Amino acid sequence: MYGDVLEATVLNNTRFEKNPNKCLVYHILDDQRQPLTPEQMAVEWSALGKGEDVTPLRTRRSPVRVCAAGDAWLNVLIEVSRFLGYNKTFFDVLDAYYHTASTAWPGDTFDQTIEKRPFKVHIESGIFDYFVFSGGGNDILGGGALTKLLKDRRAGQGSEKPEDYILPERLDATLQKLQTCYLDIAEYVMNRSPRTQMLVHGYDYPVARSDGPWLGRPFLRRGFDMRTDKALIADILAYLVDRFYAMLEDVSDRHTNVTVVDIRNIVRGRWTDELHPELEASKDIAAFYRNVIDGYPSV
Repeated sequence: MYGDVLEATVLNNTRFEKNPNKCLVYHILDDQRQPLTPEQMAVEWSALGKGEDVTPLRTRRSPVRVCAAGDAWLNVLIEVSRFLGYNKTFFDVLDAYYHTASTAWPGDTFDQTIEKRPFKVHIESGIFDYFVFSGGGNDILGGGALTKLLKDRRAGQGSEKPEDYILPERLDATLQKLQTCYLDIAEYVMNRSPRTQMLVHGYDYPVARSDGPWLGRPFLRRGFDMRTDKALIADILAYLVDRFYAMLEDVSDRHTNVTVVDIRNIVRGRWTDELHPELEASKDIAAFYRNVIDGYPSV
């Protein structure tokens, strides 16, 4: 049984709650607060129409096949979460242009995704041109993870360098763990479906909020002031995201079947909350992915 959280809604016997300890992860529960599986969710919502604001128009579909797996950047269970103010992810937008399939589930952590490998049903079919994977943000940006990475504000001794407020050994160990997992997935995809190109990203620069469970609270716990330290907090978050991208670039250098889709500075403040892009930002991210998939140069 889960404890109280800040944001939740109950619709069609489904409860959607933020997990304050892990970003991009949610508790998806029934009205008795028992966990729901993806299969149970499908049954719960099968009789309800999603509405025009949820299902993209299937126009200009190409023969390109794209599968996906990972966290809430790919799937926020729009049927439920739109009532909390969320809208389509960039992968929801891509569904209008390609033949898509996804095992992304916002209730799974990165470790669970790696362990269960739900994407194997698609990869082992060998029919997909691209595999969009999103994961690991909860290991450096989640409430519990970020709290463990941050030093106390005064430990930085007034430095303007963001790295002086991060525990370097802990961050290095976290990124090493993530890299090992990404290399393992890349090897798996290469062996099971050589034609499939894996597309990965390191998110965009988020904006911490004083009431935010994932970013704001960890900074407050470490003695940061959300107003006077606003620029420093932004620099620290940018530093973490940049390190994540550097790790992904190293994975890409080792595996030709991995492409890093650099989407930094695309959201540009258009966030639903601390970590979920608004619809127009999702459309811009999807357009960037389309440039990569369709072979157009990125600008």
